[in-house]
Amino acid sequence: MKIKIVCGFLGAGKTTCICNILQKKDSFNAVLVNEFGDIGIDAELIQRGESIDMVELPSGCICCTLANDFVRAVTEIKTKINPERLIIEPSGLAVPSGILEALEPIQKKLGLEIEAIIGIVDADRFLPNIHSGLFGDFYTDQLANSDIVMINKVDLVTPETLVTVEEEIRKYNQSAIIIHAVNCEANLPEVEKKQGEHFLHLHFDHSFDSFAVTNKNSFYDRNKIDVLLNDINGGKYGNIIRAKGIFNNGQNYENFDYVEGNISFKQMKSVEENKFIFIGKDVQRKELEQKLKEIEQ
Repeated sequence: MKIKIVCGFLGAGKTTCICNILQKKDSFNAVLVNEFGDIGIDAELIQRGESIDMVELPSGCICCTLANDFVRAVTEIKTKINPERLIIEPSGLAVPSGILEALEPIQKKLGLEIEAIIGIVDADRFLPNIHSGLFGDFYTDQLANSDIVMINKVDLVTPETLVTVEEEIRKYNQSAIIIHAVNCEANLPEVEKKQGEHFLHLHFDHSFDSFAVTNKNSFYDRNKIDVLLNDINGGKYGNIIRAKGIFNNGQNYENFDYVEGNISFKQMKSVEENKFIFIGKDVQRKELEQKLKEIEQ
């Protein structure tokens, strides 16, 4: 079973990249989705009503706190489903070296082949994040271990900034293939990965918090959700760097994405319930929960 790992910081575009890979339908794929928060949203965005073999591992990172659950899940996928390829989407706080380390004991026994590690970089947020000093080891690990680095959202930056982003990436990895993309739309090249090669392993000690809310039979006005997200951007509810959700607006369902000031909405097929998740530091849970209740319809 081949394994493709799609990694990247919170909101870089991992789920979108996987959706694009699955649309090609060139092989029998299964997907393992790991989310840092208590509820799963990415799995629903990937499936979109289609029949896809999917396993979810929420509430932690598969590179550390959920490592044992991760190994059991991969083993079950191999023995019960046995797809040609398993696509792994770790949480936006997981480092690829931890995933590779977790897979090492079962790799030969199960006949696992690490096909490629794809690192997704947000062109707009990469330089501020890596220079902030808060996420250094995360980016070092991700970039050093990636076979392909996809610089996503290149439409949001100038050509000069894009050159600087590439130069920064090359400080950590001289051999990775670098490609540019908007909405992760790009042809992924084939890579010849040497099995068993050494990988760089660093410990990324994140101290992020997550807060999730779910409910049924409620409606939300998109404009009020937009106001909430702009308030989040202003720091009203703590230092929230990532928020995402699915909500019923009374006519259909919409998915919203918030990544450090960038807000987007898109329609999607109906789901069973409204879901909201917020990730950051010093998240003001009670205030957020109260605000969501206030804007319910």
